[in-house]
Amino acid sequence: MRGRFICYQPNPTAEVNLVCFPFAGGSAAIFHPWVAQLPRHVQLLAYQPPGRAQRMAEPGCITMQEYIEDIWGGLQGHLEKPLILFGHSMGALIAYEVVRKLHLENPHVPMKAFFSAAKSPWKKNRAKLISHLNDDEFINELKRKGGFPEEILNNQELMALCTPFIKSDYQLVEQYSSEETRQLAVPATVLAGLEDEISEQELAEWENGFTESPDIHHFPGGHFFLHEHAVMNEMIALITR
Repeated sequence: MRGRFICYQPNPTAEVNLVCFPFAGGSAAIFHPWVAQLPRHVQLLAYQPPGRAQRMAEPGCITMQEYIEDIWGGLQGHLEKPLILFGHSMGALIAYEVVRKLHLENPHVPMKAFFSAAKSPWKKNRAKLISHLNDDEFINELKRKGGFPEEILNNQELMALCTPFIKSDYQLVEQYSSEETRQLAVPATVLAGLEDEISEQELAEWENGFTESPDIHHFPGGHFFLHEHAVMNEMIALITR
């Protein structure tokens, strides 16, 4: 349970490691419900960003480069098996950067990559600017967006601890844009919510980064469609097919 990647249910006989990255402000815990739905040949490794949960005492990452360096240090012990990478929203951008680094340094991994609820990494002005708001206004925006339980957002003591790293993640997303569109020879799939604000054209822009155009799959719901139980099961079936 310690370290950068959390394995809620160790499975030494698994043939594949499914490495998952959470959305802005999220933690590894959002992937805990996935464990019970995974087939026997897949082991889940959920990234725990610094500054939260078991890593609360560590300073949070401010830039994408800091995230990638942190992830890379923890990923080295998990490269003995093929990898499937999954990231949702900010996690999709992180997953892309990890895929790019893996592809450049070890062309045999990953075997698949799934990018969920995100505009392409080279998209400019990708998000509404909210990280500069005062804490009350910022939390109201989080309530509007959904994704975080109301009981957490309404807990003043807890939010006093969480708001700084959530704001930092949102600022990263607001400012991030990849400088490179190197075409990667990695099978990729883009996942999207039917009610999300990401357009079909924006989803299609992911094809600029891969030698083969990614498949695009739509699911019922908005930006945080992965929280829906029925959708979760369908997503896991797609990812582990």
